[in-house]
Amino acid sequence: MKIKIYLIEHLVWIILLSGCIEDNISPPLTGKLDSVAEMLIYFESQGDFPNSDFAPALVEAEEIFINLNSFLIIDIRPSDEFLVGHIENAVNVISDSLFDYVEKNYNSGYPKIAIVSKNGQSSAYYTCLLRLAGFNNVYSMNFGMAAWNEVFADEWLGNIGDDEGVNFYTNYNFEKNEFNSLPQFSVSSTDESIVARVRKRIKEILIVGFTQNIIFTNGINTNLYMVCYGKRRLYNAAKNGVFGEKGHPFNTASYHDSPLFELRSNKYLQTLPNSEKILIYDYNGQLGACMTAYLRVLGYDVKFLKFGANRLFYSRLLADPELSGFAFTPSIIKGYPFVGGQ
Repeated sequence: MKIKIYLIEHLVWIILLSGCIEDNISPPLTGKLDSVAEMLIYFESQGDFPNSDFAPALVEAEEIFINLNSFLIIDIRPSDEFLVGHIENAVNVISDSLFDYVEKNYNSGYPKIAIVSKNGQSSAYYTCLLRLAGFNNVYSMNFGMAAWNEVFADEWLGNIGDDEGVNFYTNYNFEKNEFNSLPQFSVSSTDESIVARVRKRIKEILIVGFTQNIIFTNGINTNLYMVCYGKRRLYNAAKNGVFGEKGHPFNTASYHDSPLFELRSNKYLQTLPNSEKILIYDYNGQLGACMTAYLRVLGYDVKFLKFGANRLFYSRLLADPELSGFAFTPSIIKGYPFVGGQ
């Protein structure tokens, strides 16, 4: 495959690609590879979290409410929103302190750490970064505080609906790009271990923060490389089980999630442009946020569509039994109690 040529011109790469995930082999990382390829191999040798059924590591509001004392709850919303109302015993931590706080409390006795945001978008983003850093008991609360109480659900409820241009969608299968090289970014020191370099890279992205790091698009920008990340039914609309309805915006390429995981290195990761802006949309923004975090670690210039298909073709999500579980509905809002102040 072409991918084995572009990632590294070395025989060992072919060996690694053939079995590093399935056989749980930790490849010998010597520093002779370029930094991005080495990080990619490392992530895949550690379980490849973004490209697994575990991503984006969601935990339901109900589970947290029932087992409140089993969770260290980290609320990453701005302090003014936190003061208005938050889950009891939650701690408010800003993004540039998040890595150090989780590292300090990783083995503090809590079976699980729950990252909580307003809508589940930024928490999914940060959870993916923390998982890549090796904090495997970190979860993102599904749909954020919007699922906890209706007081916090205004933004979710205000963004569900059908795109004005939905009637101009198509079911044409647009081709992915040709394979190309991985992005490149500078690394301060190649003498450090791969673990140290990965942690440093993740800290850099965490410090930048979510709102500065991600640009939300209110419509579809044809100047971006458009990616639909999900199952076929998310890309190609079906009626009565037959594909053929208008499914996606023009010039959108399809990349499947589970079980194909087409953003793996041995699939189609390197068909993503390494010097163009990319826009990902998924079901409800949370998996897209996770994949955006992962791809940004690798150096890609990625944005994702906040709320995903819920703001593109909400009525279609509701009508499709295979997609309706990804739609935000009033029934998701639990009405659990919350506290104000510190």
